[in-house]
Amino acid sequence: MNVLMIVVDSLRADHLGCYDYHKNTSPNIDALASEGTLLTQTFAPGIPTTPAFTTLLSGLHPYRHGILAHGGDVLLRPEIQMLPQMAKQAGYTTIGIDNLAVQGSGRGSWFTRGFDYYSGFLYQPHGTQSTQLADRTINFLTEFKDDPFFLFLHLWDPHTPYAPPAPFDTLHYEEGANPPEKLQEIKALSQEYYDAFLGDMHFQKPEDFDWIMAQYDGEISYADQQIGRILDHVKTLGLWDDTAVVVLSDHGECFGEGDFWFDHHGLYDANLRVASIWRVPGQQPQRRDDFVSTDEVFATLCELCRWPKPDYMQEARSFAPLLQGQTLPERDFFVGVECSRQASLCVRTSQWKLILPISKDGQGQAVPNFYGEAREEKALLYNLQDDPDERRDVSEEFPEIRDELLAQLTRWREEQREQSGGRDLILESPLGLPYDEFMERLLKRGVRR
Repeated sequence: MNVLMIVVDSLRADHLGCYDYHKNTSPNIDALASEGTLLTQTFAPGIPTTPAFTTLLSGLHPYRHGILAHGGDVLLRPEIQMLPQMAKQAGYTTIGIDNLAVQGSGRGSWFTRGFDYYSGFLYQPHGTQSTQLADRTINFLTEFKDDPFFLFLHLWDPHTPYAPPAPFDTLHYEEGANPPEKLQEIKALSQEYYDAFLGDMHFQKPEDFDWIMAQYDGEISYADQQIGRILDHVKTLGLWDDTAVVVLSDHGECFGEGDFWFDHHGLYDANLRVASIWRVPGQQPQRRDDFVSTDEVFATLCELCRWPKPDYMQEARSFAPLLQGQTLPERDFFVGVECSRQASLCVRTSQWKLILPISKDGQGQAVPNFYGEAREEKALLYNLQDDPDERRDVSEEFPEIRDELLAQLTRWREEQREQSGGRDLILESPLGLPYDEFMERLLKRGVRR
């Protein structure tokens, strides 16, 4: 069975029609979901892009593979094996169309591990790059149609800057849906930051909140169109009945959760919950609400395709039985981590989310928040059953739940320390892209303010 794995960067699951979005942003992805398994509760344990993709392709939590930040100089240990290596060992032709080993001065060299062909690119917004990447994919599919293949495609739309080509820029625009003051309220959170960040996107209507949101949705529709082209080609080649198609996102995007806008930081479900659609030949269409994590993707594909696994992954949890209509013991919790623009940990269960800000590193030095400000290391608690958008901290109303989850997080961190020689990685990992550094880089591009 061939595997076509498409990961769409910064794709918020609830902006897809198959996840009940009210706009028709994703007809091709929706059609795929109607034929396969739609997993509604899949979460990324590490954000943003570099740790998220490292987890997807290694099957390891960021605390185990050691890549906690997007940026910095930490490299993946050579003994950690990646998913394409497993496919290659099983006799598959392995193809990667991705930029993570190219951008950042080649820091992400581990993303080439196991690929027979790695077609790298530099991310170029404000254009039609996804069309070119779809063309590359179609050419590879044609060339290797007679071989068992594992093809991994990384699309960057709808990552910032939001800049879909016409006609997608106006496809979802509804003028006047929000008051004119909406964007000014957002900018008031950090005027310097949002003036620069939004100015960098060169919007046609820079003061119109509805225009900005339409650009994000337009990029989803543009990426969806390219995915549709690829899937049509798989069918034209006669490969549909022998190809598993997996469409995922690495993380989501925040639109107000935790006072974050137009970016993917903060351990809120808007970021951690990812799109997860699996179309496997011979399996029945279904929608599953089981609680799973992207660190299980590695073991799941190995089980589905009968690929070998490294010795250290023999006990890794797979959700392949879910795709076959079976049941699995429910996962009790997972721990999320971020250490790029700010440092935080979270514990998430099916009902509760506890977020612990990290305000000092292991040497007692202050670790600022996303906006470069001092943080209070006060745990936040959200009742996801009553408050799925995580708008209201209930840590004082449910102190027993807060303390129980804090204790659970403490135990988990102690277990990780034992496995890593006494190190607590989030306390020794500097932020990959702190506020001052990010702003300096942003302003050097000559953005409009």
